[in-house]
Amino acid sequence: MIRPPLCDLRRAVEEQRELRGRRIDNIFQTSPTAFLFRLVPGKIPLVIDVGTGAARVLVAGRAPAVPSRPPVFCTLLRNELRKGRLLGTLLLGTDRIVAVDVQTHGGPRRLVAEIFMRRGNLLLLDEHGTVLRVLDGDAAAHRGNRVGDPYRLPPTPDIPDEPSLLPADLPAEPFAANLALDALLEQEAGKRQQETADRDRARAVARLRKKRKALVRELEAVPDPDALRAQGNRLLEHFGAIRRGLADFRGIPLDPAKSPQENVDLLFRRARKAERARPILEARVGALEGRIEDFEQGREDPPHARRKPSGSRRAARQPTRLPYRSFRSADGLQILVGRGGADNDELTRRAGPHDLFLHVNATPGAHVIVPLPKGRPVPQETLLDAATLALHYSKLKGARRAEIVYAPRKHVRKPRKAPPGLVHVDRGTTLALRFEAARLERLLQTAGSQE
Repeated sequence: MIRPPLCDLRRAVEEQRELRGRRIDNIFQTSPTAFLFRLVPGKIPLVIDVGTGAARVLVAGRAPAVPSRPPVFCTLLRNELRKGRLLGTLLLGTDRIVAVDVQTHGGPRRLVAEIFMRRGNLLLLDEHGTVLRVLDGDAAAHRGNRVGDPYRLPPTPDIPDEPSLLPADLPAEPFAANLALDALLEQEAGKRQQETADRDRARAVARLRKKRKALVRELEAVPDPDALRAQGNRLLEHFGAIRRGLADFRGIPLDPAKSPQENVDLLFRRARKAERARPILEARVGALEGRIEDFEQGREDPPHARRKPSGSRRAARQPTRLPYRSFRSADGLQILVGRGGADNDELTRRAGPHDLFLHVNATPGAHVIVPLPKGRPVPQETLLDAATLALHYSKLKGARRAEIVYAPRKHVRKPRKAPPGLVHVDRGTTLALRFEAARLERLLQTAGSQE
């Protein structure tokens, strides 16, 4: 974890004298502990972060993504400081405490950033040094800086001299030290994010391995259906010698409370049940092995790594969300894959009557549509591509073999009161698909292909 030495922090604050007189155009809260002050002219991003391991008051190389709606504390800062002019920044005392002085319509204001290694805080003071607002009320109370009290510096710690982190050959450019320190902190943050992603990936793999182990035990406990049928046939051959009350007949366990016929029926029922259960469990084991491989090879991110910042302006500018993912087949045809549930229904509803519909047989998964004009047969490679995507976006993801049902869209109907995504296929054709990793990899590279 990088902590900017005091000598580097002093140098960065000295460079910020160039900000004097600039106006605060807007303020954004980019994380629970970080704020972006956009200064004009020049739209210079001044970042104030009091979070552990990321604490800084620096001119940044690039502005971070910002939310569309400000949290409460950010709104309070906007009301007090927006449109104010920066009077300067300075270090307070001998600790990592930076003051940002602003001239507002309501008078002078001071924003105090306590950029400690742990439990930093941000406090807004009036012209008399009285605390008006605090980001972390508990931390402020612990240091004796409650709202309404005069601000007082925390006890000065004994901070040893630390060597500079800045290169000796910094370019003679504005804010060179600021930008260099910001880049070091961003690099460290990237490392921490990667470590977190690796840790989450390892945990996800461990959970999947645990599930796979339990499924393998369950699979091993499934009796051999052929052996059960053989036992049932032996009982039929010697049916006259069996009577109620027997617990065993020539090594075949019986239920004494059942009649000979009931024991025979029980064996054949168990055989049918085992015959149905075994391929389902084998497919689930295969799917888990595929997901484990995806995690280990980096083809799938753990849940935490997939999360996107919510409410960012960049996200707000995105086009209306489509209910499908789009890919391109080897023949150049578009393949649409539903995103799940209600999105599957919407995709299938939008499809034309002659479009091709695909779905994994008897297993939850995405609806897949291949748009086709009337009278045009689907090319074989496109059929295999679409079937591969149907398998990949289903509960059987990772299975080596699967049955895919396909039919023209006009032969697909949704039963009344059926849950989202559930449809019935009339006159469908079943394709026995053998999974090809190279085919899937090629298809995933075309993600986002549109007409």
